[in-house]
Amino acid sequence: MASATVASVPSSAGGRVVMLPRGAVRRAVRLSFVQAMLGAVYGASTGGMFLIGYALQLGATNVQIGLMSTIPMLCIGVQLGTAALIERGVNRRRLTVVASLLNVAFWLPVILIPFVAPAAPTSVKVGFLIAALTAITFFAYVAGNARGSWVGDLIPARFRGTFFGRAAMYAGIVASLFAIGEGAFLDVVKRHGMAAYSLLFGFGIVFGVAGALLFLPQADIPAPRHKDGSNLPRLVRETLTNRALLMVILFAVLWSLQAIAGPFYVTYMLRDLGMPFLGIGIINAFLMLAFLLSSPLWGRAVDRWGCRPVLTACATALGALQFVWLWLDTAHAVYLVVPVANLVAGVSVGGVSVALNTLLYKVTPTRGRSVQLAIYSIVVVLAAAPLPSLGGHLPAWFGGLHLPADLRLTFYAAGFFMLLSALVARRIHEPGARPARDMLRDLGAQGLAPILRWWD
Repeated sequence: MASATVASVPSSAGGRVVMLPRGAVRRAVRLSFVQAMLGAVYGASTGGMFLIGYALQLGATNVQIGLMSTIPMLCIGVQLGTAALIERGVNRRRLTVVASLLNVAFWLPVILIPFVAPAAPTSVKVGFLIAALTAITFFAYVAGNARGSWVGDLIPARFRGTFFGRAAMYAGIVASLFAIGEGAFLDVVKRHGMAAYSLLFGFGIVFGVAGALLFLPQADIPAPRHKDGSNLPRLVRETLTNRALLMVILFAVLWSLQAIAGPFYVTYMLRDLGMPFLGIGIINAFLMLAFLLSSPLWGRAVDRWGCRPVLTACATALGALQFVWLWLDTAHAVYLVVPVANLVAGVSVGGVSVALNTLLYKVTPTRGRSVQLAIYSIVVVLAAAPLPSLGGHLPAWFGGLHLPADLRLTFYAAGFFMLLSALVARRIHEPGARPARDMLRDLGAQGLAPILRWWD
């Protein structure tokens, strides 16, 4: 970021070139880091173990918890419509702000469920919760596509790996602290029932609104209009001929299939093992601690060795780690083993997150990027959408065969999909990327390098 002008893109107005001052980029980067922290509070307060705990309080079953993840993901198709609008010149900043505020607003109906219909059947309450989560996810997808296209023009290519790494670090710090603090809060006030969750969700809404409003001071770069911006079929065909992107999509699809276990880690610890929110929050904090400490390092790693070796090494490590749950059938065993395992998991998740975000911008062109990112998201999310529901059925299916069965079956399935994604990662074409074993050797992990020798 040494030059005075760090971004120049064709605008939608007659092909005019927009020159973006260095100060505008710096302001956008700093505000994005603040948004990452605000978003971490918003997410920690409204999602994860607290949302699962809320659903369990409503009386949700395993299958219904799975549907809470599956049904909202089906909204992903809206990203293609959003991308088509962007390619025709719709203002990305305005679209991001409006969609982000609507995303936050739909948490208000969630808060009101136990007060508006306290005597309603469980199926009605859970159904209303799923409907509200679907609206929340719908607007999250709209904002995500608009912001993703906007970031591609706003953040210089040479800085993206470091940018994503630092954003993940700041978010991880805040998420770790709030997961513990809010877990302790709910353990203390849970005697008040659903009111405690309403207070927590309301607290998160404040931070969600603040994060959405911080898009306004960031530089608004007009979207580079594609010469065929009105020809969506042609833009789709260009995506389907982008071989580098197709291989990244294949990796991301396999990686996303770990959604089969997504909502069930907390369910297993909270309901089946009887662990308190505070205990789960502390355990998750180990993962977030490793995630936040490693993310900036991964940002520099992808700039030095490439994204492919990071994806290969991290997907392999995280996939193998899922099978440690074979021996974890008591709360004591979880407290003893999972904090250490989560340190490794956090490092691995950080590597995949930073590398995949960076790689997507490497394999997509500036013109038409919003459509290509939308198709990527649609394919990946729709592939994963049925998996949480499938995971909810898995224990019953195995139990019907008179086989040992509990929610940990979903964890093993997730590990299998992660290992498959590692196999695909080694086939990703990325010019200049070095083998994973070279990266590990340079990082001082000589003992691990031989494990990945045959991957490269």
